[in-house]
Amino acid sequence: MAIASDISWNGSGGTFNLRAAALICRGEEILICTVHDLGYWFLPGGRVRFSEPSDAALARELAEELGHELSIGDLAFVVENIFDGAGIQHEIGLYYHVAWPGVLAPDDLGHGSELGHRFRWMAVRALGSIRFEPAGLIPYLQDGADTLERVVLSRTGP
Repeated sequence: MAIASDISWNGSGGTFNLRAAALICRGEEILICTVHDLGYWFLPGGRVRFSEPSDAALARELAEELGHELSIGDLAFVVENIFDGAGIQHEIGLYYHVAWPGVLAPDDLGHGSELGHRFRWMAVRALGSIRFEPAGLIPYLQDGADTLERVVLSRTGP
């Protein structure tokens, strides 16, 4: 069976991506990720593929990145992130609660098959002290709301 392609495309007006991401917390800390020399940190996850439910995409991405099968919880945020990059970038992010299994040590990170990923636990209250993207999501993460929220972040040119 052929692997479906990502729900992502480039057009004359910019780029669109559908992404699933994880809110993996341990007490007051959250798991964040970076890749190679990207220059910023983000929540682990990745692109959803055509015909793949977003929670299944997130489970797949976490297994690839972390090397662990994690249970995907409830949807926490639907984030519409519009920003300038190489043209306008428009991303829909589906952010799920994911529990860190008690059987795994907190430093049992980065055993996945995707090279270049680095992970670390960071205090949610300290996210503003590093370059975290999307930065506009930080107050929502710090608020810790228990109900599903729709968040629109827009950082486009003048």
